[in-house]
Amino acid sequence: MSKSYHPRPIVGIQVRRTDKIGTEAAFHDVAEYMKWTEHWFRIQELRNDSKIERKVFIATDDPNVFKETREKYPNYKVYGDSSVAETAQMNSRYTDSSLYGVITDIQMLSKCDYLVCTFSSQVCRMGFELMQVRVGDAGHLFHSLDDIYYYGGQQAHEEVVVLSHVPRNNDEIELGIGDKVGIAGNHWDGHSKGTNRAHGKTGLYPSYKTKELWRIIDFPLFDKL
Repeated sequence: MSKSYHPRPIVGIQVRRTDKIGTEAAFHDVAEYMKWTEHWFRIQELRNDSKIERKVFIATDDPNVFKETREKYPNYKVYGDSSVAETAQMNSRYTDSSLYGVITDIQMLSKCDYLVCTFSSQVCRMGFELMQVRVGDAGHLFHSLDDIYYYGGQQAHEEVVVLSHVPRNNDEIELGIGDKVGIAGNHWDGHSKGTNRAHGKTGLYPSYKTKELWRIIDFPLFDKL
């Protein structure tokens, strides 16, 4: 973290908009990110029994996020480069300056003390992955507003149904005990979204009615080593 960001702590926020909205991810208001940011700062104040200055680093492809955050949260010091957000627009995204900008944002996110973002964004996930290099296990140092962590190209993340479910509205899907569900994301409101492999329908379901479907792999014994 550069000298201008000291003293810590600081929360990194990554807001992905533009091409993601309506296709791979839902729109999330700045207030959703700031809710969990403030929650983290309050926990730190309780742990340290002292007031902590509010600081956030923002990485985004929407320049308006900087202005909105500063206007709605005047008690926060907001860091970030709006020119990087400008280069992330669709008409300039594949330029050298845009590439340098996203690399910088990822590096800065990795150096923050906590991340609030959407794991549907690779920028957020890469920042989180690089954070592991600095702190080791960073599994408690983030809050994702949509997906659980995954890496591109991984095997499908599946769960198995342990409690049946009858849909209560058109957004939900039916679950039968033993059905396999490919999970797309946890909505963090008690529901997850996924596809029931038994009937192929995609929708919401109560998260507690499924559990992880672990893949158990037999490895050969290297008894001659």
